Amino acid sequence: MYNEMEYQEEYRMADLIRRQWLGIITAEEQAELEAWSLQEEHARLYAKIRNQAELQKRNLYVDGLDVDGVWHKLREQIADVPVRKRRFFTRYRVVACLLLLIGVGTLLVYNRYSRLQPSDLLVQSIHPGSSKAVLITNEGKQIILQDSLNQEIQVDESVTVKNTGLLAEYCLQDLQAAEQAEIKYNTIVVPRGGEYEVRLPDGSYVWMNADSEIRFPVVFTGQTRQVSLKGEAYFKVEKDSLHPFIVNVYDKLKVEVLGTRFIVDNYRRKSGVEAVLVEGSVKIAGCKMNHSVVLTPGQLINYDKKSERTKVQMVNTDDYISWIQNELTFDNDKLADIIINLNKWYGVDIECPSEFAEKVFMSFSVRNGENLDEILKAMTLVAPIRYYWENGILHILPRKR
Repeated sequence: MYNEMEYQEEYRMADLIRRQWLGIITAEEQAELEAWSLQEEHARLYAKIRNQAELQKRNLYVDGLDVDGVWHKLREQIADVPVRKRRFFTRYRVVACLLLLIGVGTLLVYNRYSRLQPSDLLVQSIHPGSSKAVLITNEGKQIILQDSLNQEIQVDESVTVKNTGLLAEYCLQDLQAAEQAEIKYNTIVVPRGGEYEVRLPDGSYVWMNADSEIRFPVVFTGQTRQVSLKGEAYFKVEKDSLHPFIVNVYDKLKVEVLGTRFIVDNYRRKSGVEAVLVEGSVKIAGCKMNHSVVLTPGQLINYDKKSERTKVQMVNTDDYISWIQNELTFDNDKLADIIINLNKWYGVDIECPSEFAEKVFMSFSVRNGENLDEILKAMTLVAPIRYYWENGILHILPRKR
């Protein structure tokens, strides 16, 4: 049985290794770490960590991490494990602690601890996608944006789109002519494995996540500025108190704002629609809601598609917008939701028993550029899962007892 002192010691060693990688370790801390590493039971593990040149090259993101909170969460997870299974967790406590401290991809060195043998899986070298999208004009013409680098695309007599391969910026050339002309709509579609940024005609910015679609008029006219969203997007809305900005989502559900920053998650495969307010104020309303809900910064609203009920709670907004900085953050998320995010980020088909996926929860971060197989191997360290590839499809299953 491991006591609190032993847990604290291994947390301490994991943190010292982190500090050593960052180059901020003191002479006293280095001596403490070396003394620990010379012990027979620690020497092999420490040697493998130090010999991984890949770890030295990583851009570690731990500076702003609440390591004490992470360690507390790790201890709670270990405490929930049945005693007969706890040996697996205690054997790799330093590994698990490092996993939470420095991120998933850095722990490729520990893939030998996975219950899967090399013969059980086909190693896939799959990386996240890049900036790419398709612009569909009012007439149905499709323009592949990543192939139109630094070009101007004429989408209307008075509107052009300046495209850089990262950003599609709508530019109004003649406001009076545009307001008198017939309303035309554009649709921007981001495929799986992609992402894109759009500057709408009113100056509002939209960061679109993978497997998402937004439809909007090339010129906003009338009393409101309305767009329709499928998938996930982060909005930074240009303030205009006379013309509210409205995002139409699932089944006549609307998010109405004046000027603010927020995120909307409306993926078809998810059981609910979510909106998270980062700054400002938004109102969520719909014909199937008993009453509208006004969010304050830091709040999340979840609308359950099946029960038609809403739930509001406080969240860490950074976890929900981390993908804009090319990072996915999961904080005690269901495996089912993790699979959806990996599917759209890496553009792969993933199959997993739905009942199992709803019962398994994990916390970790993924940075853009990390190989999917590295992520999967690390996931097997912190959850009772196994995986294999077959005909290009990733299968995630419960770990065999």
